[in-house]
Amino acid sequence: MSHRDQVAPPWHGRYVTLDGMRGIAALAVALFHFNISQAPHGYVAVDFFFALSGFVLCTSYLPRWQGGMGAGDFMTKRLVRLYPLFLVGVLLTTTVGLVRHYTGGDTSLRVPTIVISTAINALMLPSPLTNTLFPLNVPAWSLFYELVANLVMILVLFRLPRFALLAVCAASAWWFAPAVLENGSGNIGAIWNEWSVALARTLYSFCAGMLIARLRQPAHRPATLGGLACLAAIAAMLLADPHWLSASHYDLACTLLLSPLLVWLGSRVEPSRKLAPAAWFVGEVSFALYAVHWALIEPMRYFKDDLHYNEVLMAFAFLGACLLVAWFCVRWIDVPARMLLSDMLRRRKRARVFAGTDHPTDG
Repeated sequence: MSHRDQVAPPWHGRYVTLDGMRGIAALAVALFHFNISQAPHGYVAVDFFFALSGFVLCTSYLPRWQGGMGAGDFMTKRLVRLYPLFLVGVLLTTTVGLVRHYTGGDTSLRVPTIVISTAINALMLPSPLTNTLFPLNVPAWSLFYELVANLVMILVLFRLPRFALLAVCAASAWWFAPAVLENGSGNIGAIWNEWSVALARTLYSFCAGMLIARLRQPAHRPATLGGLACLAAIAAMLLADPHWLSASHYDLACTLLLSPLLVWLGSRVEPSRKLAPAAWFVGEVSFALYAVHWALIEPMRYFKDDLHYNEVLMAFAFLGACLLVAWFCVRWIDVPARMLLSDMLRRRKRARVFAGTDHPTDG
């Protein structure tokens, strides 16, 4: 057997079903933004993302925190993971926004507002100049709340027993559910006056994911039809539009019940060996796709709305373009940037240890 045959595939040891589900969720939320009629509840993918993030981060970092990892080290690692693609998304959407402004496609924001908002948004902070937190890259609101949840997790949530996490879930649901019923949908969080409801939305799903991680995990995840069923289920949840249920009640069911349930199920089964590469790939590019897809919407809508190309054809073309751009960003920007940042942090840590200002086992 050759050395190449002996190398484990990149999806070895990962939760491949959850990778695939994350990728499908990213595609669904992009499709919702591109053409709402084709994925009318695609925005509930955000709740699945939060639950999945709570599960993955608790699984990966709770043991490290128990071993002495500090909040600073943890948040630095999260910034290294999130920031390169976040910045790419901000820069791409700002470029498109400026082009549309000067061509008359969208003059709702003045250039000084665009420039100042971009500078603030590039720091992963919401703009105080607009009602929308991230006016040029609207979906970035959830990445900001993801970072807030990460900080709350390392400072508070890791210290809580399971019953206290359950209490946080209950309190968050109590605050979130009435707002959804009043709003008529669960699509809440992108603007300033929704900040408390957005925080409750984030904490509910995030803590639900942490609770799932703190349940006993199976030693072996069988590759069965269950993996394929989970991938089909997340797609069905995000693309469905049941007319026998109001939008707000359906969104609450997706947020409070279905998304955590799918994370739990997806963590216990794997797809077949043939399906694993595709599931891994869409999961690998999912964050990049979410971060940059807003920049592709208006250019691709030109073909759908102005040239009247077939909507289904354009949906596939749009999602294909998103996947291609996302893959390029991961391969040529995200991976090199994270390697560079991680190497810089390791060198700085070694220098601190050598100087005697840090303990060699910290973090």
